[in-house]
This record gives sequence, structure tokens and C-alpha cells, in this order.
Amino acid sequence: MTLRPSPQIKRILPGGVPLRETRPSEEDFFRNRPDIAGMATDDGAVVLNPYSPLSEKEMDAVALNEAARVIMSTHVNLRPSFALTPEQEAAFANYGPPEFIKATVAARILSGDPSALTPTAEQIAFVLRLARKMGIPADA
Repeated sequence: MTLRPSPQIKRILPGGVPLRETRPSEEDFFRNRPDIAGMATDDGAVVLNPYSPLSEKEMDAVALNEAARVIMSTHVNLRPSFALTPEQEAAFANYGPPEFIKATVAARILSGDPSALTPTAEQIAFVLRLARKMGIPADA
């Protein structure tokens, strides 16, 4: 059995979440799915798709989005319980269970992704709490 070194950490994202190099299996996945720009991983890190056509600025937003997912998945008191708007429910109907959809919406609001649609006051309040936990100024 050959031991492989752990992937290198490229940088630390807000919230202390590592952005690391891809593992071979992740590299294979991304090569076949350039439409997926990045993901939060089971080891509490974020990896970005080297085959994504997005700009550097867009990839930075993806990294922030995925770091928020890591924080929400590892902090029980930061799991979104807010209501979704009817428009969000329709737009994200095929994204999985409600808790996954709420995390998607929260992470997209935080990263400035307009696909989150118009956030409610309750969603904004949650995202401000999440931002504080991640060390992001409220006016960022």
C-alpha cells in the first residue's frame, strides 16, 4: 500500500476553512463536470474546479459560498431554519431536502450570488450572523 500525501492547503478562507488542492478522485469528478465550480468536502475543506470556465472573481465567490457551507455544517447553532420564499422554493425545488436548500440560499446570499433571489429579513439576519462567525464585516 502506497501512502499518498495529503493535498496541500492553498489558503485559508473566511471562518478558518482551508481551500486545498483537489484529490485525484475530485480532479476526475471536476474534469467531467466543469459546470460545478467547487464544493465543500467531507474533511471540512473547500476545493475549486480547475476546469471551471468562471473568472477568478467568480471563483472567489464560489470559495466563499462553499466555506459558508462548511461553517453551517460544522456549527449546530448556524444551521438555517428560516423560511424560503415561494420563488426560492420553485427555483431550488430539485436541490434536495429543505435544510440543503436553505444552506444553498444562505451561502449564495453571503457570496452575493443573485441566484439566491430576493432575501427576506429573516434570511438576511441569519446571513449576518453567519458572516460574523466567519469574520466577515457586516458591510462587506
